[in-house]
Amino acid sequence: MGTATFPIDEAYLIGDWLESFVWGVYTTIFSMTLYTIYQKRHEGVNKFTTITIIVLYILATAHIALALTRLIQGFVIYRNEIDPVFYFANISLRVNMAKDYLYITTLFLGDIVIVWRLYVVWGKNVYVAIIPALMCLGELADGWASISQWLAPTQNFTAMANLGTAMYSLSLGTNIILTLVIVARIWLVSRRTRQALGVESGSYQRVLLLLIESGALIAAAKVVEFVLYQIEPDDGLSGINAIEIVYECMPQITGLAPTCIIFAVNKGYTHKDEYYSKGKKSSLAFNAPTSAGETSQTDTTMFVMESGGAVVEKPGMNRLHSDSSSGSMV
Repeated sequence: MGTATFPIDEAYLIGDWLESFVWGVYTTIFSMTLYTIYQKRHEGVNKFTTITIIVLYILATAHIALALTRLIQGFVIYRNEIDPVFYFANISLRVNMAKDYLYITTLFLGDIVIVWRLYVVWGKNVYVAIIPALMCLGELADGWASISQWLAPTQNFTAMANLGTAMYSLSLGTNIILTLVIVARIWLVSRRTRQALGVESGSYQRVLLLLIESGALIAAAKVVEFVLYQIEPDDGLSGINAIEIVYECMPQITGLAPTCIIFAVNKGYTHKDEYYSKGKKSSLAFNAPTSAGETSQTDTTMFVMESGGAVVEKPGMNRLHSDSSSGSMV
């Protein structure tokens, strides 16, 4: 057994402490989001996203409860029977398996909400969401199959490792694809709208909302997790075990990201579903005179939001105004 550069017991202790902090932030945002949903109950509530974020919060809370249970067992209850390093390195314990099942399920549900957002911003185009949805199902199946190897009479550690790698790869690929495609779509539609209507917003605000709405937080966390997974030791007794820090926090991050999206939409910080829908929506913008000399005539232009956010200019008619100097109509 080699020397542990980053011991696994230390990694779990730091990871669970950070998870408790993120859970506190998550609880605050979740409560605020539920309140916005309650405020908009008469306008109609998206049952799918509402139920999903509630289930995500329940799973994330159950995960941190099991994480606390493991810390108590490893550092208090069994400290005189087994070294904490060996306790935390034994991932076949039932309490750890239950925690891993929660992690994988939370990962799947969080990604599904981001897939739903992809479906919405692409004008509810089912074809755009098919491949990411299948990738989500793949990561769920691979993850559950990998953990379930511990329930078999004999374990195939090679298959377990391959399934684990497949799950991490699918999850990372899914989140990168979702983030890039959602960002591209939102940026394109918003740019067309701003150019057509002459509306400007702060660059920092646009970047922040893009990061929130695209689920970039999950993608960034998954990149770090995947890199740490590649350098993780096989036995947990040596090497760098820093992955456990990110691994413990992921259920909270995975639930927090889609909850922030729902909150931003309900508060009007970003666009509602109808903004991207294929049905036509009309917005009127009237061109103001550019100088005093042009006050005798004003162009009225109508911009119509076509399918998927495309903006089409519809020239209006010139209105005649009274000439104050002559008193006649021109």
